[in-house]
Amino acid sequence: MDGQIIPLFSKAFYVKKLEIDTKKIISVMDKTFGGSGTDSTLDVKDISLVSESMSVLEEDKFADLKSELMKEFYIFSNSIMFYPNEFGITTSWFTKTTKNQSSNYHNHHNCMISGIFYLQTDENSGDIVFEDFTNQRNKLIPKEYNIYNSTDYRIKPIDGLLILFPSEVHHKILKSTSDNSRYSLAFNLTPIGKIGAGDSYINMKLL
Repeated sequence: MDGQIIPLFSKAFYVKKLEIDTKKIISVMDKTFGGSGTDSTLDVKDISLVSESMSVLEEDKFADLKSELMKEFYIFSNSIMFYPNEFGITTSWFTKTTKNQSSNYHNHHNCMISGIFYLQTDENSGDIVFEDFTNQRNKLIPKEYNIYNSTDYRIKPIDGLLILFPSEVHHKILKSTSDNSRYSLAFNLTPIGKIGAGDSYINMKLL
């Protein structure tokens, strides 16, 4: 019998290009941005900026966008992860990245799945890098990288690209060298309703 590779405890990412008019979203969004507050090792001028509102997907003008994103989320949640629960969006915000701006590694708290939807990008506006910090006891350099030996993964943003990922995974934005601003939407989701069983049972509700 040949040896078998079993990819246990995998972390699933859902990546898909959506046919959504991103220019229309940019035209109606509030373009008031401030500091992100998540990157203490970077100068303020070098940090990607976030919208003042942290619940932009609750605005009526983005109802269709929210519906499309949730439709894709439930494909991921129901058909790939087989989660039985409904999910709710806890926070959602726009991000603006200009030339020489980036972000440090960070993850998202008090949520289970996070999402990024890119509205305006170009070739040099900064890739997103995901990293697994739990598997670096021995830093070996493989002759060839694959899904079993890699500790980081890079995705180049394009307009209309949606990425869903486990909220605990650390990620960062590489420095933009583009003269054009990059706009994206970020959001967090948590399961609602009955979760767990026995002494681990909880009934989650969003306020």
